[in-house]
Amino acid sequence: MKRILAVLLLMVMTISLSACGGEGKGGSDLVKVGDTIISENELEQFMEFEAFTQGYDLSQIPAEQLQLAKAQMLDYMVSIECIRQYYAGKEDEILPDTFETDLKNFLDESKNNEYISNFLKEKKISDETLAKMFNDQYFMSSYYEEVKAGMENLDQDARAHYDANIENFKVDEVTASHILVDKESAAREILAKLEAGEKFEDLAKEYGTDGTKDTGGSLGTFGRGAMVKEFEDAAFALTPGEISDVVRTDFGYHIIMVTDKNQGTRTYEESRESIVANLVSQEVKKKIYDLKDNTEIEYLTDEYTALAGA
Repeated sequence: MKRILAVLLLMVMTISLSACGGEGKGGSDLVKVGDTIISENELEQFMEFEAFTQGYDLSQIPAEQLQLAKAQMLDYMVSIECIRQYYAGKEDEILPDTFETDLKNFLDESKNNEYISNFLKEKKISDETLAKMFNDQYFMSSYYEEVKAGMENLDQDARAHYDANIENFKVDEVTASHILVDKESAAREILAKLEAGEKFEDLAKEYGTDGTKDTGGSLGTFGRGAMVKEFEDAAFALTPGEISDVVRTDFGYHIIMVTDKNQGTRTYEESRESIVANLVSQEVKKKIYDLKDNTEIEYLTDEYTALAGA
């Protein structure tokens, strides 16, 4: 379900899993969707909660970017309210039999976690707000699945997309680790120790000067364009198990070890899931535009909607 929600939320231009709705609960009214009013206070609450879940500090975001983020969130809030109203009267079909118990557990867990509880109190986020956030995941998931079920030629379309865009499925990536130091002399000494049989991971932890030292120098898997040119050229020239000479970049002096290399083209079977998700998401986006066109929506301010293109 989490994957479905992430895809749906992306296509309706939200920041992540959040929700809205209900009658205005304070602050100026921003938009009326059917009989539901979304207020400034609700927008602020959901922005705060979203930032909290994603690890962002809203106070550190430049004013212009924050205003745009609020505009996108408000656009999403309108979208999910349209979906909710689309399913009006069908709630029993959308919500699972265990919904009430699951909701209670969700609220209890939130309150019993001191860190989360303190945040909710500080930002004055109510149980009603949390309940709507929890509730909306089912409406979003149902809408995604309904749209997907209506795409009768999805498998054929996915295959056609793969064949027409084969270049997009080419793979050129390596899995590598490095040891970064400030001086070439230090890099040479480490290289000599490696040649003498000492372990790369141990030396990375002992001598590394960046954050990767804590994980034995691991950089994970990356493709072309992810690293500076000098580093990329050296890394992609290595074969799995091979260690580079000293490589100089603006960051210092590196010794690189490649542990895996993947080059070629992903098969359709390997790519199908992501293609299908993308095609369904595009269709969901179109359907949401249709929902908006068929829902009585009245914007009560242009403070945010102008930025979101509403």
